[in-house]
Amino acid sequence: MSCKNRQKMRQEALEGRAVTAFEIIDGHTHLGYWHNFNIPWRTAADMVRVMDKVGVKSCISTAHAGISAEYRDGNTEVIEAMRAFPGRILGYCTINPNYPESELRDELNRCFDAGMTAIKYHPTCHRYPIDGDRYRVAWEFADRHGLVVLTHAESGGSLCSVAAAGRCAKAYPNTKVLIGHSGFGYDGARACFEVAKEVSNAYFDLAASTANLDLVEKLVEGVGADRTLFGTDLPFLDSRMQIGRLAFSSLTDDQLTLVLGANARRIFGL
Repeated sequence: MSCKNRQKMRQEALEGRAVTAFEIIDGHTHLGYWHNFNIPWRTAADMVRVMDKVGVKSCISTAHAGISAEYRDGNTEVIEAMRAFPGRILGYCTINPNYPESELRDELNRCFDAGMTAIKYHPTCHRYPIDGDRYRVAWEFADRHGLVVLTHAESGGSLCSVAAAGRCAKAYPNTKVLIGHSGFGYDGARACFEVAKEVSNAYFDLAASTANLDLVEKLVEGVGADRTLFGTDLPFLDSRMQIGRLAFSSLTDDQLTLVLGANARRIFGL
């Protein structure tokens, strides 16, 4: 199994150069401030500058405002970033289920008319369960159009467990459900393995604030390289850590090609 490009990526990372060995698409990013965190470089321009430094071709973003104080203003912030950096920043339409169904439907239409790519849920921040009725309008929209839905997910909990996300994937088979953070850590990965066995339209991203030993390899082995996606949480987190995790993993060139970019290109329809 070839590892020539992986060796090149490692050398580029060690020398602090942008990665050219693989196409990299970041499927899990944000925009703007987040409370209690120091994020001095949080604008769209800041993010593109970081992407250029590490070799990320494009990213899909949801604004921090969208998962906290004001989802419509957050979506507008993303639309503006998309227009400022076409092809570099793509958009998630963030949905807050605490608003009326008619308003959510209008917001979905507004965002996708503006060229957004996918839908984002954050049940923990919005304090509403992922399988609750008030998400239905967005699930049905995604299923009708064959869209990706990225959801924050945890190994347990009552609002957005990996298992609950898997049940939603089963209920909406034309939707591609991207399970954010792969549920976090080893417990999350084990929950992802079970979901992967049950449904074929669930995918799993690597964005996380920790780098557990061999977790990348375990996840790829458990769910498949063709269902694992690169993600960083930029600018909430430094994307260099995630680049390093992949560069110094034991994945083959073929696996890295899928995880770093080809899977995102396929499921987002880029």
